[in-house]
Amino acid sequence: MMTIYLDIIWLLNFLIDLLLLMLTSFVLKKRTTKKRLVLGALFASMYIFFLFYPGGEFMTHPIMKGIYSIFIILIAFRFQHIQSFVQALLMFYFVNFAVGGGLIGLHFFLQVDQSFIQGTFATRGNQFGSPISWLFVVVGFPLMIFYAKNRFDALESVKIRYDETMDVHLEIDEEIYEFKGFIDSGNQLTDPFSQKPIMILDMTKLSTRLPEDFVQLSKRKPENLTDIPDHYAGRISLVPYRTIGKEQQFLWTIRPDKIIVYDSGEGFDCSKTLVGLSTISLGEDGEHECLLHPKMMQKRKHA
Repeated sequence: MMTIYLDIIWLLNFLIDLLLLMLTSFVLKKRTTKKRLVLGALFASMYIFFLFYPGGEFMTHPIMKGIYSIFIILIAFRFQHIQSFVQALLMFYFVNFAVGGGLIGLHFFLQVDQSFIQGTFATRGNQFGSPISWLFVVVGFPLMIFYAKNRFDALESVKIRYDETMDVHLEIDEEIYEFKGFIDSGNQLTDPFSQKPIMILDMTKLSTRLPEDFVQLSKRKPENLTDIPDHYAGRISLVPYRTIGKEQQFLWTIRPDKIIVYDSGEGFDCSKTLVGLSTISLGEDGEHECLLHPKMMQKRKHA
């Protein structure tokens, strides 16, 4: 005899659906709220009840599954236009197939004892099922999500257009600055503590357009770390870096309020970035005033 704990199965499906919607949002760089993602996952997980109640068999038809998934996307993401909606729907399917296929492949590879009832994970026994099977799902599924996220990250970096001039909007202390920059594949500088990418400003070109505090800060020596203006407290950090043919150096960085990068006229929020103040010229053509970090565009969100 098999005992099925529907509440446990529902909770597992809810968590899985939530992770899938979060991954879909990440891949599409589509702005949504946590509340919408939770409501979308809650609605998606309710599908499980149709499989265990009399008369719910009609929901297993592919057409009904397609209609149900449309409502999931409408709940999780705002409807802007038909192209955006179709893109989100297809990506949701792709993420499901990619992660689900990887999980099934891992299951058969490890030969884990897992039961399936009508296409859903089931518990077995007189408690909550096999500890091995539940451990496989609870641990294996997040691992597949993490792996898929990193693979999508790698694909995203391939699509980045390097050496293309972009407009950069920077806000610090209610002051607004506009620059011309480009994504430099050689700029892999990140803060060693927060792991935030660093966008580098060319102070040799921008000294007349930036506050005097910025100019003086870029020229400070590392031993003057404690001697900084009070209104920059908590914003300033010193990052070590090394270039070819030179000894280790240090770069002063500032945490901005906002950074928006315009790619082909579309604005992307890249605020989780530090701004480095370089006293070394980034080039002599005069066209570029800052170097963007590739990870800025990987983690971008629509502004």
